[in-house]
Amino acid sequence: MIHFLLGLAISLATWLGLRRLVGAWPFGSRAKAQIPTLLLDALPCIAGFGLFLLPTGRPILAGLTVMCLGIGMGVADRVKRAVLGEPVVFADRAELIEVVRHPRLYLAFVGTGRMILATIAVLLAVIWVIDLEPPLWPVHLIPAALMALVAAVIGRLLFVIPSSQPLCDRLAAAYRRLEPSRDPVLDSERFGLLATCIIHATLARSERADRQRAAQGRAWPALPANGPILIVQGESFVDARRLDPSLAGHLPNFARLQAGSVAHGKLAVPCWGANTIRSELAVLTGLGADDVGLDRFNPYEHFARVPLPSLAHQARAAGYKTICIHPYDADFYYRDKVMPLLGFDRFIGIEGFAGAERSGPYVSDVAVAQCMARYVRELGPRVLVFAITMENHGPWDAQHDALPPASLPEGWRDLPDAAEIGRWLKHLQSTDAMIPILQDAIAATGSPGWLVFYGDHQPSLSAAFQAPGADDRKSDYAIWGSNQAPGARVDIAAEEIAASLMKAMGVS
Repeated sequence: MIHFLLGLAISLATWLGLRRLVGAWPFGSRAKAQIPTLLLDALPCIAGFGLFLLPTGRPILAGLTVMCLGIGMGVADRVKRAVLGEPVVFADRAELIEVVRHPRLYLAFVGTGRMILATIAVLLAVIWVIDLEPPLWPVHLIPAALMALVAAVIGRLLFVIPSSQPLCDRLAAAYRRLEPSRDPVLDSERFGLLATCIIHATLARSERADRQRAAQGRAWPALPANGPILIVQGESFVDARRLDPSLAGHLPNFARLQAGSVAHGKLAVPCWGANTIRSELAVLTGLGADDVGLDRFNPYEHFARVPLPSLAHQARAAGYKTICIHPYDADFYYRDKVMPLLGFDRFIGIEGFAGAERSGPYVSDVAVAQCMARYVRELGPRVLVFAITMENHGPWDAQHDALPPASLPEGWRDLPDAAEIGRWLKHLQSTDAMIPILQDAIAATGSPGWLVFYGDHQPSLSAAFQAPGADDRKSDYAIWGSNQAPGARVDIAAEEIAASLMKAMGVS
């Protein structure tokens, strides 16, 4: 009995630790928690204890397992808040497999060495506890395996959002009576991190079909059959000229592009430091955060799994071939499944860049521009090519070639992330070098064409972005027409880019 109580106490302490971490009552929030939300928040830790106890018979081991998972969630929450400015959200569960498949994009922000040492320490602790703690009942391999299977089934029933829409809707109705703000920061302080994930996931599931139907019912005007439309989503692209006066000449091609653009300015994007797909969906479909709802945190996991009206669909209806290019694994963020639903005839991932030039660990932006230009030559003026660049993706570690310190603005050289900022600035110049390649490709068709160029989000380099004019968390954009007169600067949101392009084309 003592072992059982101790294991249960460890699990409850883990739950309280997570509440303290996010400032939930009784540790931080001024709003006293209600009993139902306290029970909902504690459910994963208590149920997890029971599920791990079932096949092992060792309550202390079960409690320590819950504690390890809780620590992992807590570390992920702290790192995500520090690097990306938002807490762990329910949609992050889809990231777990990507951590294993693409560890570079995740573990570097925690520290690969720390993760390896922590994993070894956990394995050694598990072996030690198994050796020392006697089971409450005889544990044999086959019965334990069967109990583990039963525990997995129970866990799925408890923690996976019900596939039954009526049941999910009833739960969602109950959660709406709690009046969640739908802001993960505010709700985690009020309900706790675990309860917030459960509430948000259930609301997203319940509302998804209605939001998808509303998106599918949006009317789009027909595009004119004109020249090529090239769209570049620059990874971590921001106009560096607004960061420091000494960087005035850092992006000469983008400066000329803006000067000749129909529209240009700052771009409000739905993410900071990562989560490119949020900007991506907004630009292609014109859907904002309110349209997508709580699925906005990872819109490709569920929301964009149905055909959605988009700029690519409209171009295809006008007789264009539509190509999407991303020089990375095709199934990363399910793009191989989503892009056809968004209207693209072809999606080209890393397999289309065998032998291509690399800059640091990723395919160079210049190689991506050359690929786009090749499709314009092959397919002619009736082509829309949307490219998602990768070269300037973090982390900006030693795998990237660093700029000499003299290339940094004088006031930045002593910043803690000065080396990373230098690498980011270097790759910005590569993104900038895409512009003349694409303009030449448009000119070679002999038809008037369009180039849309924008950044998906600011990089997760906080020091340089505390300067006035840079701390707004916005990226930059330009819409350029080869036979169009320059227009005025106008700051817009990512979901307004398609409408701005069509307006420039004369589509009402």
